[in-house]
Amino acid sequence: MSLAQRAATRAEQLRELGRLDDAERTLRAALAEEPADGELLLVLAAVLLSAQRFDEGLAVSAAAITATPDDERGHRIRALLLSASGRPQEALESGYRAVTLAPDSATAAMAYSMLLQRAGRLREAEQVAHRAIELAPQSADAHFQLADVTSDLGDRASARRAYAQTLALNPDHAAARHDLAVLDARAHRPGRALAGLIAAGRLDPTSSDVLRTVTAVCWELSWRARMLFLVGTIVTIGASDPGDEPAWGASWGARIAALGVLGVTGGLGWWTARPLPRGAWPVARAAILTDRPLTLTYLVLVVCALLFAAVAVSGHAVLATGVWLALMFLGLMTLAVRLLRHRARRNR
Repeated sequence: MSLAQRAATRAEQLRELGRLDDAERTLRAALAEEPADGELLLVLAAVLLSAQRFDEGLAVSAAAITATPDDERGHRIRALLLSASGRPQEALESGYRAVTLAPDSATAAMAYSMLLQRAGRLREAEQVAHRAIELAPQSADAHFQLADVTSDLGDRASARRAYAQTLALNPDHAAARHDLAVLDARAHRPGRALAGLIAAGRLDPTSSDVLRTVTAVCWELSWRARMLFLVGTIVTIGASDPGDEPAWGASWGARIAALGVLGVTGGLGWWTARPLPRGAWPVARAAILTDRPLTLTYLVLVVCALLFAAVAVSGHAVLATGVWLALMFLGLMTLAVRLLRHRARRNR
């Protein structure tokens, strides 16, 4: 093995470990001796892609293609760099060139499917993803690409099957674990979604998507609690004895209704938390605390639960009107937060 080949192999290993600076230093030292070596240039372009230094990567990928014009890797890496740089049409041209040069390469097919997906050509992306699976049926990444595309198409059943197959082939595939949890969240299965997200976070602790999605699931759970408390307020006030003296006096009907609300709330909480693994609470707490409106929402919900407890003890249904006011406040606050965040996204 030549010096350049050893440097390329070492740099690729460093890239896979995430040590991008070390990989780049290794490659540039070798390129100082052999500046036109195609293998070194290909690996350097891949390193720069991983480092999100797209402009530099494009220049290096062009040099790599000049050195090895018939190697699909140069065209594939250049296509991904072009796509990341916001040049989708050029990216598709380079991606197509890669699959033309290597029609039996599952890696080239996966990359081309991804490029088609980014360009919004989802049906074509799905067909190419199926082709990648035909070429490499034991590739977890090929099944993951199909799952990603079918999820974007709205075909949740196919996406779920493909994610499950990805995890069967590679149980440590953090992205598949995360995206499957997202499907559970969209299917209104918050317990399963949180369990999957926590598992994904353990597999890839550096992922920022996990905490963001946990926050979204916590928002959904807060909405469930609000709807329950709204119905509970109506039932509790309606259950108070109109013949009580004085008006809004202690009522056993109000006590029983409030206890029922607390019991249902506790039962739903247990059912949601049932599939969660150990260590779930710190993750959920961190997600709630990182979003100030969500933190306030849960504090207000705790107050609502305390008001129902007060009704259960005292029998005074008038206390349930405090829950009504608290829910009205949360509704107005949530509307304001959504408008502000939507405006912030549009201004980016």
